[in-house]
Amino acid sequence: MTGATGVMAIILLETAVGGAVLLWGSGVWGVVRRGFFLLTGTTIALCAAGAWAITAAETAPAPVTGRAVVALGAFTGLAVVWQLLLLARQERLSRLAGLAATAAGVVALVLFAPVRERAPGLAVAELAAGALFLGSTLYGLLLGHWYLVERRLTNRHMIRSAWLYGAGVVAAAIGAALSARNPVPDVANLSPLLRVPDFTLLIAGGFTAICALIAPFVWKLASEGGRSIQAATGYFYLAVIMAFAAEMAAKLRFF
Repeated sequence: MTGATGVMAIILLETAVGGAVLLWGSGVWGVVRRGFFLLTGTTIALCAAGAWAITAAETAPAPVTGRAVVALGAFTGLAVVWQLLLLARQERLSRLAGLAATAAGVVALVLFAPVRERAPGLAVAELAAGALFLGSTLYGLLLGHWYLVERRLTNRHMIRSAWLYGAGVVAAAIGAALSARNPVPDVANLSPLLRVPDFTLLIAGGFTAICALIAPFVWKLASEGGRSIQAATGYFYLAVIMAFAAEMAAKLRFF
């Protein structure tokens, strides 16, 4: 697996795994309405399904690849089951399925790393950093919108989301630094600009720097509460664009 399809599989996998871990680990279960878990869970399930479909279609048969495909399939299936149980108002079973899906997603992330034969340990670190970065950005955006539904929700959850996003930006910087150790990819056919040496690193670093600039504004606005939370959500719109662009540029050097 190489090229644009491989990068897309990575981006979808990181988004799904990071989103699931933060959703179930951020303490909002039992605090927000179940609709938030349906909204975020559906997004996670679609991203997981996309990563699974690309990986199953684009890779050559190999034991490592086979295990990754199976793990991604389990992750996708459990993510869908968790939505169905939630729709059936089986909250306890849905929570168990959601936690199982999250565990399966983490396993899939680890098993996906050896798809790159070179330095699999560093590959796991790069994928984990990207998952925190993209997952925290997606979670913050969706949570900020959810405050329009539950106006009495305290701002402490948005503040926690801002801190998670800040941690994700730090992880992104680490991930970009790790990607600099990888060979220069042969992706000049995607854009003439990519013929410039280390141009992908410049893109990743520049967009990550913009995300770092956004982080304190998100935290400040979330701390103010009230209508400022919607302003923080507006910043998350920009963060999503910058974060996904930065991670795609960094992961062009993954394979």
